Amino acid sequence: MIGRILVAYDGSDPARRALDLAAEFCTKFGAEVSIVPVLMHGRPAKELVRMAEIEHMVEHVHKEHLPDMACVAGRAYDALSAAAPGNRSARIASALGNRLMAMARSRCAELGVEVAQTSVWTGDYSDEILDAASEMGSDMIALGARGLGSVKAAVPGRVTQKTLHHAAQTVVVVK
Repeated sequence: MIGRILVAYDGSDPARRALDLAAEFCTKFGAEVSIVPVLMHGRPAKELVRMAEIEHMVEHVHKEHLPDMACVAGRAYDALSAAAPGNRSARIASALGNRLMAMARSRCAELGVEVAQTSVWTGDYSDEILDAASEMGSDMIALGARGLGSVKAAVPGRVTQKTLHHAAQTVVVVK
């Protein structure tokens, strides 16, 4: 029986579809959903930065969470890089993770599903997904195929493969 579903959410279209499917499972089977965005420790993926710029998340994060910092259009990757002064990159990456969670919570609310847990994890994507699923007691992991990765091959991406190979839980990969 599926009682707890963890959704690895990165804001991509496949991740949104995985969230929608998890919400449908929750509605039909009375399961709980947990949402986990994972941020790569030290430096975010360029694809996350690109998506953040497209979704205007950088501007939103600056206005809401970092009003004391200037937001320079087109320089988001520099602001998020590990070389950024002080703890600025960590603050911005954390704020982006929080924004991803807010987006996912909003989508769940639209679908009439209550989110049981949310948590931003930092580290290797697949390792953190697996650790979160184990720690949260999840029976199923739902994730989008390829997410924000740049690999366009017909085979699953590295995160998907590693998650499928090492998970103790049922894994649903949504395209």
